[in-house]
Amino acid sequence: MFGDVVCSVAGGADAATLDLSAGLMDRVHDGADTLLKLRRYPEEQLRYVSELPFDVRLVLCMWIMDCDLADKLAQRALT
Repeated sequence: MFGDVVCSVAGGADAATLDLSAGLMDRVHDGADTLLKLRRYPEEQLRYVSELPFDVRLVLCMWIMDCDLADKLAQRALT
C-alpha cells in the first residue's frame, strides 16, 4: 500500500530522529481514520495513500507496522 521505498525507510527509521510536529501527527491520525473508513475499498486506500505527502505516508506506515509506536509518536509530538 505504501510502496517499497516508504516501507524500507519506515522499517529502518528511528522515531527519535524524525521531525514530528503536532500538525504532522494530526495528519497521520486523520490518515489512519480515513484508511479505516476505506477498509472495504482497497483501491481507494491505495489512491488515498498515494496522494499523501511523503512524511505523512512514512509516519503512517511506521504507525501501522508498530501499533505501540503510535503512542510514542503522539507523546513526542506533544512535547
